[in-house]
Parts: sequence; structure tokens; C-alpha cells
Amino acid sequence: METIVFTFEETGEDVEFAILSSLEYEEETYLLAVEKDELELDDMTAYVLKAISLDGEDVIYEIVDDDDELLPVSEKLMDLVEDIDIDM
Repeated sequence: METIVFTFEETGEDVEFAILSSLEYEEETYLLAVEKDELELDDMTAYVLKAISLDGEDVIYEIVDDDDELLPVSEKLMDLVEDIDIDM
């Protein structure tokens, strides 16, 4: 499973995320990801990340929190994940 390291701006904390699915939607790139340490848990938190820019070879992502954007994108991302049950 592919992983990325996400740095939270507020805390500077680095967290490794496992990518469950990815999607190109309305000319934007989105990822459905969970913290790698939570993969084996029954109750994990999934995040929708949006690629917002390139920094050299690195892609900068932000967590999508706008419901108008989050709902349609998360539904499409979850349709791509077959073996994990995610509640919204």
C-alpha cells in the first residue's frame, strides 16, 4: 500500500498516511487516506486530501473540510474501496 507523509501546519507534526484510493475529479486530485498506525483498527478515521500545489518533486495536500466539496468526492473515493467499510 502506498503511503505519504503529511505535516500538520498547526502542530508541525509529521504523520504517515496509507492511501486507500485516489481520484481525479473536476480536474483536481484527491486521496482517501488513513493514518498508517490505524490500519488494523476497527474504528479508524479517514481523511480526504486534495492536491493543491507542487513543491519541487513533492505534492502539497490539504484536508478537505468544505462539505460541498467533501461529500461528492468522498462518495466517489469510497466507491473505489471494496474491502473497507467507512461511515460518514
